[in-house]
Amino acid sequence: MEIIIVGGFLGSGKTTILNHLIKDALNHDLKTALIINEFGKMSVDSQLIEPTIPISEIVEGCICCAMKSNVSQQLHELYLEHQPDLVFIECSGIAEPLAVVDACLTPVLAPITTIRSMLGIIDAKLYEKIETYPRDIQALFYEQLSHCSTLFVNKIDIADFNQVARLLRHLEVINGDANIQVGQWGELALNTLLNVKHLDAKQRGTLHHAINHRLIDTPRSQPKAAFIERLTQLPQQVYRVKGFVRFTDHELIHLVQYAEGEIELTPIQFKSDVPLYLVAIGKHLDDIELDL
Repeated sequence: MEIIIVGGFLGSGKTTILNHLIKDALNHDLKTALIINEFGKMSVDSQLIEPTIPISEIVEGCICCAMKSNVSQQLHELYLEHQPDLVFIECSGIAEPLAVVDACLTPVLAPITTIRSMLGIIDAKLYEKIETYPRDIQALFYEQLSHCSTLFVNKIDIADFNQVARLLRHLEVINGDANIQVGQWGELALNTLLNVKHLDAKQRGTLHHAINHRLIDTPRSQPKAAFIERLTQLPQQVYRVKGFVRFTDHELIHLVQYAEGEIELTPIQFKSDVPLYLVAIGKHLDDIELDL
């Protein structure tokens, strides 16, 4: 089950773009589903989306908060009920990118999901007004842009040429690894996000330089203390590690939760055998060795 995470601020045209991408996916016979995250009590966007696909809504909360578990649950339910080839997750404008990835890669989901792309959508005309927003919102906006594998500058038809040129130069500084696209009316081809083999060498590296994950399906057999020591030595580019392991000096399987240096190991009595594996989430993970 492949996942494309879609985010954007300032009325950037996410819903229009999603409709283009969904129709493109259906035209290529991909079973498609959508999870919509709105911060208000009602989801307006869900009424505007292609009605022929399964849609799950998360309202009155954002993925960066307690609602993260809802995303994981809904992804699992979509997988069990529909077995989609592709799931789009439309995030509220205040969703933290790492939290969204985290929600998609729980120990249950990690073996069956692949995050193919993180798409950031920018309104070409309204971008310069970001400085009028509170500083915490500005910081979150730039964080989203810095983690995306593809950045799409929308509505260039109504923006000044020099304004668009300044924006593109700014995006290169914020995220030089991203595949930066421009367009109008939300017209973005799905192949731009999925068909990596048609990209040049710089663009092929993009997916590996955005937030990505590594699945360790055979964790090392070792004592608990040795495992903790290995976790403490992880480089800063590893943001999260989670999964299930069995230590040589403990009978029970342990749930592993590692986040930015904080380690939590919880022994669990399972009624049946569970697969042992770890999921690491971070940046540039293909460039390092994860010996866990």
